[in-house]
Amino acid sequence: MLRVGFALLFGWATVIVVAPIGAQPAEGQTPTDAAAQLAGRIASLLPRGTTVSLEFQNLDALAPNESSNFRDAFPQELRKAGIAIAATGQAESRLRISASENVRGRLLVAEILKGDSRQVAMMEWSRAPAADTKPRVTVASKLIWHQSEPILDFLLVDAGAQLVVLEPAKVASYRLTDGKWAPSAIASFSMSRPMPRDRRGRIEIAGGAFRVYLPGTTCTGELAPALRVTCSAGNDAFADDAGERWISDRNLVEAGSVRGAFYSEGAGLFAAAGGRITDRAGQTVPGSEGWGSDIADAGNPCASKNTDVLASAAGDDPARDQVQVHEIANGHAMPLSKPLSLPGQVTALWPSETPGQTTLIIRNAKTGEYEAYRLGLACAE
Repeated sequence: MLRVGFALLFGWATVIVVAPIGAQPAEGQTPTDAAAQLAGRIASLLPRGTTVSLEFQNLDALAPNESSNFRDAFPQELRKAGIAIAATGQAESRLRISASENVRGRLLVAEILKGDSRQVAMMEWSRAPAADTKPRVTVASKLIWHQSEPILDFLLVDAGAQLVVLEPAKVASYRLTDGKWAPSAIASFSMSRPMPRDRRGRIEIAGGAFRVYLPGTTCTGELAPALRVTCSAGNDAFADDAGERWISDRNLVEAGSVRGAFYSEGAGLFAAAGGRITDRAGQTVPGSEGWGSDIADAGNPCASKNTDVLASAAGDDPARDQVQVHEIANGHAMPLSKPLSLPGQVTALWPSETPGQTTLIIRNAKTGEYEAYRLGLACAE
């Protein structure tokens, strides 16, 4: 049972609901779990169907990624608990959510304000403990190419003897000679529309030819007998995905089977424009807090029965990111590898033309150059 206290403070009739003495705090909860528990406590104080206006304030006690994911999950959990959300002035009550610290840890506080009455529901929330398990896979990286101009994507063709690099306004080809890449050919093209400031693009092999996808522009290209690229206006669907296509003038993609725009997709998960990692139903994926906007399928060689995804994330240094493999089991994401630290920030993470490999592009924080890598997974011993 809950312990309920009554007080008269500054003219307010106040009801405070807290966890019973000796109860355990909500340890190890994800932001979604914490949102669901707090919504349940609020619902216990209000008639079902009550309308509230919702506001968040003073969530500084939470990590930025926790705060963002909690804000996204809480309205959904509140509706599930039978509480409707309305605009200020149209709702029966005001609901104000904040977070603070007490002697035992972090505290979520919900204030329900109606006329002269004030009800308060409080809940302790501890961070999820770090998983005490050994990594089951390792991530190996190989630097393929680096240059000062932006790299959007690349291909390795002809059994790895030819490198095809996509830049914002051209495709460059290189041949492997004596263990080094030597320039072979360049094919420039014109964009149908200006590129967004955060320039992104994809190149995919298509038989003996290739396709280039840029926001507002789609190109076809040939490697032989000579490198050639022909472009036209429009956003064709990527060849290796389920209907994803660029949105003109933006660095986002969309798909008919997915609600809302997103940055990237991997293993049926989406790095949504709002900063969340969601499934096809638009629900936030527990365990994905802190992921970046670049994710891709991970070809796990270790016979996992679950789906695996390779995700970018911010490292300890804001100028240096990291990538990590996660296993998706029962709708939750769990680390499958140790984070691989990178010498700069991730600018692209795409599936490659080679099964079991992933294309990674970063901008080196020290040199300022763009670096193109291939990532692969191996079973940890």
